Amino acid sequence: MSGSLSFDEFLLILRIAMIVILYLFILQVVLVARRDLRVSAALPAVNAKPVIGHLIVIDSGPTALIPGSRLDLLTSMTIGRSPTNTIVLDSTYVSGEHARIFFRDRSLWVEDMGSRNGTFLNDQRIQGAVAVKPNDILRIGEARFRFAADSREPARA
Repeated sequence: MSGSLSFDEFLLILRIAMIVILYLFILQVVLVARRDLRVSAALPAVNAKPVIGHLIVIDSGPTALIPGSRLDLLTSMTIGRSPTNTIVLDSTYVSGEHARIFFRDRSLWVEDMGSRNGTFLNDQRIQGAVAVKPNDILRIGEARFRFAADSREPARA
């Protein structure tokens, strides 16, 4: 045997070098992706909608909601049977677009959207937009909710 490489040995070394380069490339991709994930996790969410309160489910009726669960209140949202609503209540007593909750003049308001069975606030049927305050009870169909201003408030019936 002489000191020179045979063609087969040269191909073996070339293959090993290509595998090493491939693994180094994959490692670099993983490190860059990991760094980007850390950076994006540290940045505040740009498109996050502000949560201005909560609806606490008191009675879910025939819907899939769980009593005691908290639903985030956004600056504008709808409640109804249609899947396009922010809060979907699958009940025959709920209209497709039943009610609207919105933030105006530094207050939360609830408005019936012309539903057949009405929207009730503290057991009073509402007409037009009505301002709400913490602990007010909203009834839509057979589901009842309590308005809560702060996520730290305990859920109570």
